[in-house]
Amino acid sequence: MSSLFHVVVSAMGLGRIALGLAPFVAAGPSSRLLGFPASHDTATARLMGRFFGVRDVGLGVLVFYALRHPEAAPFIFLFNAFMDLGDLLAIAIPLVKRQGIDRAAAGSALFALTGGLGWLVVWLIAR
Repeated sequence: MSSLFHVVVSAMGLGRIALGLAPFVAAGPSSRLLGFPASHDTATARLMGRFFGVRDVGLGVLVFYALRHPEAAPFIFLFNAFMDLGDLLAIAIPLVKRQGIDRAAAGSALFALTGGLGWLVVWLIAR
């Protein structure tokens, strides 16, 4: 794999880790940036956000493992893509049910779609 590929994948891994750290270091601003109503910023919502944050940090760490172990890279990149697909499915629920968080869900869907497509591209290159 080329050095440009390593740089791009490293940036994607760091982005995943940063996304995971956001609920720990900037829960309120992150929530508002995505468009969630201020009234939804509760201790329960922050706890759930941190659960997902841990997952994203772990997925990002796996990306760096994949760069050191190219034989594992295709699986790890595809795994990241499927996690984003799972996020898209979860995001679809409040959109379909019209639960009043359309702006936040649409922004989250954009993150998941962009990330998922990116992971599919690097998977295609790495396999």
